[in-house]
Amino acid sequence: MVVTGSRIRRAAPSDQSKSGRFGAFAAPRAEDEAVEVSADDRAFLSRLQTAVRSGDRRSILRLIAFPVRVNGPSGVRFYRDEKSVERDFDQVFTPKVVHAILDQRPDRLFTRDQGVMIGDGEVWFSASCTDTECSTTGPVRITSINP
Repeated sequence: MVVTGSRIRRAAPSDQSKSGRFGAFAAPRAEDEAVEVSADDRAFLSRLQTAVRSGDRRSILRLIAFPVRVNGPSGVRFYRDEKSVERDFDQVFTPKVVHAILDQRPDRLFTRDQGVMIGDGEVWFSASCTDTECSTTGPVRITSINP
């Protein structure tokens, strides 16, 4: 691949630990600049971790925005409702996804315009849309899962 007119800074090892495997492609930023994680995002992570830790599938399902995108080994699949995720729960919330959720520290969440990332991209979440134009936002929900 040839890219002209731009440069991508190689991340220092300390950058890598802040943003997971995507650290090498992180946009340059001042050393004293911190990425702010909102209180809503921290609260959401706490609720998700509590539900996963206790094995409460119903609570986990209520934390998903539908349709949710799942990028599995056999390709992309969109789950339209709770029933469909519940049917494939163990294929969606694999041990890798569960570990990423439980191991995620709130102060190490990676945020960008597409949402907030857990682990190395196993789970993405953001504020949900309350209407088709997304003119108002609703509660924070899971938008994508990468088992």
